Amino acid sequence: MYIVIAGCGRLGAYLATRLSKEGNDVAIVDRNADNFARLSDDFDGATVAGVEFDIAVLKSAGIEHADGFAAVSNADNINIMAAEVAKTIFNVPMIVARVFDPIKGETYRALGLETVCPTTSAADIIYSKFMVRREDAHLILPGGGVELMEVTIHGNAPAATVSTIEALDDFKIISRTRGTATDFPRAQDTVIDGDRLLVATHVQDVSKVAAIFHLDREVR
Repeated sequence: MYIVIAGCGRLGAYLATRLSKEGNDVAIVDRNADNFARLSDDFDGATVAGVEFDIAVLKSAGIEHADGFAAVSNADNINIMAAEVAKTIFNVPMIVARVFDPIKGETYRALGLETVCPTTSAADIIYSKFMVRREDAHLILPGGGVELMEVTIHGNAPAATVSTIEALDDFKIISRTRGTATDFPRAQDTVIDGDRLLVATHVQDVSKVAAIFHLDREVR
């Protein structure tokens, strides 16, 4: 893939280096050329100094044949403007903008611009840590509305089969790990002591799902 990144802060530099190291073609744009010093020696892409939403600058970065564009500077307005230019002028097929302001993020997402809000994501993760006080893994998916929970059954399964468990509330069992084997369970498959389930649920329903699986939800 050919990916253009706007903003060479800590996130932009890390993202550019990782994508480059994995064999993707990457160009990164930043108005401050000194920021390119954040790139590691593993970065094998192009650097372009200039305003992140400037059409000529983005052309210099090769945006006209880009497969993806990420606007990840430290300024919401710059990221939104850069993403809009990439979308409306260059028709880049995959565009993501980092937006710190949750209200702005929701507004532009409603207008069809894919945004990632670290403020909301961090708040959701911290909320989950308070609501489910166990070592089970949690992951908030992009957009902040859906959370993946890994739940271990300790001899107290809420029901005997996948379908009867899912009927208890609005969530979905994505996978089941028994011993060293992981599968995508069917509706009639059983759940027993020691099984580890990957469960997808709405963030606002985390506490309800925790109760169904008998997790400790007390905040001490």
